[in-house]
Amino acid sequence: MNTKAVIVLLSLLIQSGCGRAAMPSDAIPPVSNASLKYFGFAAIDDGRTNHAAEISGFANVGQMVVYSPNDALGNRMAAFDRARVKAILHIESILFERGQAAAPSGEKACVLRSDAAARWKQFVGANKDLLTPQHVAAVYVFDEPVWNGVSPADFASALSLVKASVPDIPTAAIEAWRVVNQVMVPKNLDWIGWDRYDVVDPEHDRKWRADLETVRAARTRPDQKIVIIANTQWVPYFKDAGIRPADMGANAASSYRVAASDPDVVALIGYLWPGGLDPTHPGQLGARDLPDNVRQTYRKIGKQIIGKE
Repeated sequence: MNTKAVIVLLSLLIQSGCGRAAMPSDAIPPVSNASLKYFGFAAIDDGRTNHAAEISGFANVGQMVVYSPNDALGNRMAAFDRARVKAILHIESILFERGQAAAPSGEKACVLRSDAAARWKQFVGANKDLLTPQHVAAVYVFDEPVWNGVSPADFASALSLVKASVPDIPTAAIEAWRVVNQVMVPKNLDWIGWDRYDVVDPEHDRKWRADLETVRAARTRPDQKIVIIANTQWVPYFKDAGIRPADMGANAASSYRVAASDPDVVALIGYLWPGGLDPTHPGQLGARDLPDNVRQTYRKIGKQIIGKE
């Protein structure tokens, strides 16, 4: 059990008389934000397993991770196309590697590879016909760059490399809440978001809403958009706060209500779809592993966003 995380989570809860955490409403009103175009999940395709068919009909984007400039996306993208899901293409490993300095995360800081331009050119050359807005909703350049010690210069250089090759596809990054006050939003970054998972009711949580305003204020162009990350995982320490797997739909509904009403938000992305990917939390459940009532909430949210009956 992650004791620190439990303390954080418990500090955010309003306890009901029976000892279980008071959960937010699961109401899913219509979308009033014309900018909200995308709904989907992290870890849809990690290079080994492709889950796109499982979210077909209620999601229109999914994270696809690539690791090497030699990765050919034909078969993987075909599965996304069949599901009518666009890729949020996570390219971090192509451009970055671990260096020697320490990052805020405690790991070695990530640095732009000396041959990043050549590696990116090779990847683009191998997948040129697929790197279009028809197939790719956004290029996810880095996950939590400040938290992982990426310098502003390296981050800006990576964004420039991507923009020069695929100018019609938005670039994206998500930052960790612990360093959100240092969030980097260069002008070549189109979508920016952050993650703060141990929050029961984001819509009404003071710290979560403060994070949102910090990200909004950090933008360097008026047309840069915000990505809301919804917590669609359940980890065992949640039970210490009285939160059951069956309660997780209300959490996502709370995030949805913010996304559906905020004109700066372009996408609502659930973290994550398959469970069992976090070795620090044995027993982790992803969205696909949660009870049917929760998965039905995700379907309702997705259909509201992508406009399907």
